[in-house]
Amino acid sequence: MKMRINDVVKTQFDFGWKKWGKNIPGYAEPTLKHQKGDILDIGCATCELYVYLRKNGWNGNYYGIDIKRYPGYDYPDGAHLIIGDPMEMEFPPVDTIVLYNILEHVDDPVGLLEKALDSSKNVLINIPKRNEELWEYGVVEFHQLDKTHKNCGFSTEEVYKLCDIAGGRLVDYEEFIEIKPTFGLASWNSNLPKYALILLNRISFAILNLFFSSRKFYSDIWCEVVKK
Repeated sequence: MKMRINDVVKTQFDFGWKKWGKNIPGYAEPTLKHQKGDILDIGCATCELYVYLRKNGWNGNYYGIDIKRYPGYDYPDGAHLIIGDPMEMEFPPVDTIVLYNILEHVDDPVGLLEKALDSSKNVLINIPKRNEELWEYGVVEFHQLDKTHKNCGFSTEEVYKLCDIAGGRLVDYEEFIEIKPTFGLASWNSNLPKYALILLNRISFAILNLFFSSRKFYSDIWCEVVKK
């Protein structure tokens, strides 16, 4: 019998993002602050954003679009879940459209943002920030591990260009979740004794931290966009 890869190793994982628990994402509070009324959450997963908003006094209508319904998760009452491809459907009438952790998953991020801008008063975006300077030193960023991403994150310049091409204008821009320059640093591949490898890693960590001591790196970009 031919062995399949998923019979040998785990191939599916979700990084625990389908239920927030006490780990509230950094984009939750800005959503509450910048929403204009009724919300369409594209890439809504299990509608945890809706749960957060309700707990914090928001009482608008919430619509969530996702490509599928996730088994084994309870969806909150009051959230209007729509299953399908957002590029192939008509959006319900809303005031604010949320594009959180979705533009890196689609083939046409410009087209999706353009459609969202045409269908709302404002669009709120969260995407992974690409820090290529860290890559040169062997630092692995968390979003690089997600096999479902269509790109390797966005630079600041690309975010502004993306919004401009889609016919939008940024009115608010933030970077958050500070990352250390040694996070995910590849281990030394050597035949040296274990104590020597530990010492080399510690020295390399100290050098990188010193080198980047005056710099701050962030893993996420959040922004608010309106139509030009």
